[in-house]
Amino acid sequence: MEIASFAVFFVIACTLGAFLLGISSLLGQKRKIVRENDVYESGVNPVGSAIRQYDIKFYVTAILFLLFDVEIVFLLPWALAYGESSDKAFMISGFVFFMVILLVGYIFVINSKALKWEE
Repeated sequence: MEIASFAVFFVIACTLGAFLLGISSLLGQKRKIVRENDVYESGVNPVGSAIRQYDIKFYVTAILFLLFDVEIVFLLPWALAYGESSDKAFMISGFVFFMVILLVGYIFVINSKALKWEE
């Protein structure tokens, strides 16, 4: 029953989306104005190129933040499962294993000098 209601909803959503896109293409404006494609922000005309190179250290820092942040997010489900678990030793060993993996990754980041900004 749930699959049938989902299928009906999916078909109605796709049909409505296709219908609205079709009506928009039929009734919408056909002419393109050159000025429409210009960059416009805060009433200031663009100056220079929009392509700008950033230093790789910004990307490395962002990726490392995401890596460690996502790994830390896994600790909340572990903490909730720990409260309900009957085998506390297994849960603690899983936690220690996870923290060792994080520590190895952190030591690798420190040794590779990925967070050194002055060099």
